[in-house]
Amino acid sequence: MQAIEAEAARLYLKARASDAADDWNAAYAWVAENPAHGFAFAKAEAGWELAERLNELPASQDEAPAPQAVIAQAEARPLIGRRRLLVGLATAAAAIGVASTVALRLFDTVDHYRTALGETRTVRLADGSLIHLNTNSSVEVALRDDMRSIKLLRGEARFDVAHDTKRPFIVNADGTLVRAVGTMFNVRLRADVTELTVIEGIVAVRNGDSAVRRIESGRSAAVRSGSIAVTHLEPAKIKQRIAWQDGMVEFEGDTLAQAVEEFNRYRATPLVIGDPEIASLRVGGAFRLDRSQDFVDALESGFAIRAVPGSDNSIILVSANGD
Repeated sequence: MQAIEAEAARLYLKARASDAADDWNAAYAWVAENPAHGFAFAKAEAGWELAERLNELPASQDEAPAPQAVIAQAEARPLIGRRRLLVGLATAAAAIGVASTVALRLFDTVDHYRTALGETRTVRLADGSLIHLNTNSSVEVALRDDMRSIKLLRGEARFDVAHDTKRPFIVNADGTLVRAVGTMFNVRLRADVTELTVIEGIVAVRNGDSAVRRIESGRSAAVRSGSIAVTHLEPAKIKQRIAWQDGMVEFEGDTLAQAVEEFNRYRATPLVIGDPEIASLRVGGAFRLDRSQDFVDALESGFAIRAVPGSDNSIILVSANGD
């Protein structure tokens, strides 16, 4: 815990001293990684804010020299006077109590939203932002005075971010941090990669030790293990990726294996490809998420595919040529 508090103090002092956007972004990203980081950062912030208020009092004439630990802080903030440094040191213990109050306020405002298998849901946040949750998805939301922190725990979500330059909107998706101010983007946690689609505006993305990448609307990013691969998307492809928000799923040259995987996200019992030879067939069309049987019927009428129902309501897809 001491290491976390030391890092929180370092990031806060650095950002406050420079007041540079990159330093604040780095601090906010670190805070979004773990609730303990938020507690420690609030503690550092509360301590220095209290120190500044106390510093408005007249200084006495018999102040002792600053301890070595405080001198180190003076190097980080050369404009801080000796009295402020002493007050900052003296209030370190008091900051624990202040930070506890702040932390309780923060933790009390963490809201959880989730969807069941086959369910989609739209949540309006207090700041006016919208979160559209896809099937079997879960998020945690913490709205602060200086930041809006979202953690995508599972599944997929589209974020319509209300514009607020004073409170960046940060989404943490399995270690991938997406920072926005007023944009629209979609994040999906896949088995091996985090998929980001920027619909409107610009977002900043970082993963692990990777450099921050700015990604504009009409582009997608596949993020994994510190690598961020950015590609351009045609409007039709973006529409296809977010069709679920209208209760639809769209295919345009996708393989049958990809289409089955997509439908299975919304089914309690799966579609199963029972013949590897048909897995690479290319399919297209738009279907309702809750009517996968329409998709199966289209396969049987348009392709040489036979659907065999299982006793557990699963459907096995095989080649009809084997009859």
